[in-house]
Amino acid sequence: MIRRRHFLLGSAALASLGASRPALLWADEANAEASQGKPVMLRPTTTELYRVRMEMAIQGNIHLAENELVSKQRSRQVPIDYQSVLDYEERLYRSNDQEVVGARRYYHEASSEGKTGGTPNQIELRKSARQVATHLGKGHSVTYALQSYLTHEELDLLEIPVNSLAVDGVLPAQPLAVGEPFTVNQQALQRMLDLDGLQASDVSGKLVAVENQAARLELQGTVQGSVAGVPTVIDLAGKLTFDLQQRTCTWVAMAIRERREIGKAEPGFEVAATVKMIRKPLQETVAVDGVPLADKPRADRLLVNLYSPSGRYGVLLDRRWQMITQTPNLSTMRMVESDRDIAQCDIRRLPSLKPGQQLTMEALQSDVQRSLGTQFSEFLKAVEETNSSQLRIIRIHALGAVEGVPVQWVFAHCSDDQGGRLLATFTMAAENVETFAGADEQFVQSLRFLELPSPQTAPSEQSAQLKATETNSQR
Repeated sequence: MIRRRHFLLGSAALASLGASRPALLWADEANAEASQGKPVMLRPTTTELYRVRMEMAIQGNIHLAENELVSKQRSRQVPIDYQSVLDYEERLYRSNDQEVVGARRYYHEASSEGKTGGTPNQIELRKSARQVATHLGKGHSVTYALQSYLTHEELDLLEIPVNSLAVDGVLPAQPLAVGEPFTVNQQALQRMLDLDGLQASDVSGKLVAVENQAARLELQGTVQGSVAGVPTVIDLAGKLTFDLQQRTCTWVAMAIRERREIGKAEPGFEVAATVKMIRKPLQETVAVDGVPLADKPRADRLLVNLYSPSGRYGVLLDRRWQMITQTPNLSTMRMVESDRDIAQCDIRRLPSLKPGQQLTMEALQSDVQRSLGTQFSEFLKAVEETNSSQLRIIRIHALGAVEGVPVQWVFAHCSDDQGGRLLATFTMAAENVETFAGADEQFVQSLRFLELPSPQTAPSEQSAQLKATETNSQR
């Protein structure tokens, strides 16, 4: 799965915006001045409501390593070909100095389909996740659903490569004459490309023409940045249309070539993408709400719904956790922060016991000590409890060493009254315990067993199971 770029997707030429309106006086003057070679000021308005439609396409290759923790050397590559459409309303929120700090959005449509290594794949944003909030900060934007918890796949779908909230920011700050170049502000470029960091850029722009109440600009250059601590290089060529009457960018077309290194929890890739965007100012909203945006992202909404149909469980965790592999009997997740490995969690389905039969604390401690062998040093803590899904939880914290490096383990045995059970084993270097921040507590409290889906289970039924997982986890 490609974080942030997996669904940069597809397509046909977009239709032009609605019928023309009588020009404002200053727009007429701008056209007149441009025709005489005089500089024109492209100052955006403080419009609050927009309808945005984006069509995207991506082709390229995912780069995979045999084991990212050992070496990031590419061992194989997988071709990808995807298309997607995002259609949403957004209400912008600004700081006291009128800088855009975020938005509330309602997605009328958000879907993607294509192939990874020849295998078809499709995702559509659930109805319960269509109301979202997005915050702009120093790094990439942060998006979360207001009535649900997003999955990693949905986050990938919504994390687009050209942020509509930041498009107006790349406009030149000084008046320009037709044909005159300008340097694009790096901070504005970082926000538009939604990068965590931007180390270097030679992206420049040029005012190409001013006619029919519209200023046409071009952008071109290379950006060296980073996403989640992983270096990335972006070559871009784009065209923008600034509506002189409505004083905002109403059309964007961008060709992007991106090369991302392999990360600790995510593959690298080299892709070519096209992005086409229409932005239309609105007088009134249709679906997006007008509730004020919080000063910062709501921590209680930033959990991600890790949902494993093959493992038959659902759980809410910090977004730093990524699912690495899934099989019916074993899932592996990894917590990574700024491309630094913090912890790993292996989730194993255990043989069922007879209904009503339960493993004891003493038996689990004996199994743990036997499995760790000479690596074991001491038990730090043992807890027995019942979570909101009525699962019986036994948790054991153990300390030891592997090749002389202090290591801490957390073993969480989770079972129900029907004999179903799994064992989650968290492993981390002792120096990472503080950063781990008790993630095992979040895991066991939100864990829910799911019914084994039949081959005929419809996507809507699987979505209902996912919703049930969230609802139960919030009790």
